[in-house]
Amino acid sequence: MRICGVGDNVIDRYLHCDLMFAGGNALNFAVFGRQAGAQAAYLGITGNDIPAGVIRHALCAEGVDISRVRINESFNALSQIDIDADGNRFFVGSVPPPYQLRLSEADLAWLAGFDLLHTSDYSGLEAQLPELAACAPLSFDFGSRDDAWAEPLLRWVQVATFSRSGSAPQAIETLIANAHAAGVATVLVTQGADGAIISHRGERHRQPALPTQIVDSLGAGDAFIATLLVKLGQGATLADAAHDAALASARVCERLGAFGSGVPLTPLPPEAKQQP
Repeated sequence: MRICGVGDNVIDRYLHCDLMFAGGNALNFAVFGRQAGAQAAYLGITGNDIPAGVIRHALCAEGVDISRVRINESFNALSQIDIDADGNRFFVGSVPPPYQLRLSEADLAWLAGFDLLHTSDYSGLEAQLPELAACAPLSFDFGSRDDAWAEPLLRWVQVATFSRSGSAPQAIETLIANAHAAGVATVLVTQGADGAIISHRGERHRQPALPTQIVDSLGAGDAFIATLLVKLGQGATLADAAHDAALASARVCERLGAFGSGVPLTPLPPEAKQQP
């Protein structure tokens, strides 16, 4: 199975321990898909500073193809993360990238060679979803975006993921039904510590979260999505794929950063303006 994460990446800066890690929804999908056994690639843009080099090196170390990664003459997107007195992670702020990915005809021709593409609301590719969907089946992570924002995009998506911790059961049922009615084959609703609900081609499965020692949950949802879809693509049953996905998610929670080893922080670029 060949998969590609398309769009966002970020350097996650952990202020309490002076370390930074590669991350981002599309990038994490590629990495966790590779760890689940797929051939994986990432298509996106990085800056040309030291953190951007950390991102490209981390992808290569994980065996992810970066042959179509573009390098912009700028700093890389970043987020600032800290830990409170009780050990809970919180975001201090972020600095968006000074660039926006736009897929070329050459990019789209290359993407047509994959079995599954993945992007998210962080990547800013909504206008190009019809072109992406014409290349290969498309997975889209809507995160906590509301139903009205997602509705016009669902027609282009084969796999739709929503984050709905604390949502009422009826609201989740309506969300799933509407997504299927729009043509989505697989709907994944993540609910944090309450696990996930997956509706896949007429089959429904509720997957509980597995016990774990939580150090940092950043990237756990991305691991769940990528592992679930790769295992399904490899022929696993829905129940087995969901269990493997929950196990991958639990393992992510046991360490700092989504994957890989932390690198010492570098100073913030002076031109980067942090947003809350």
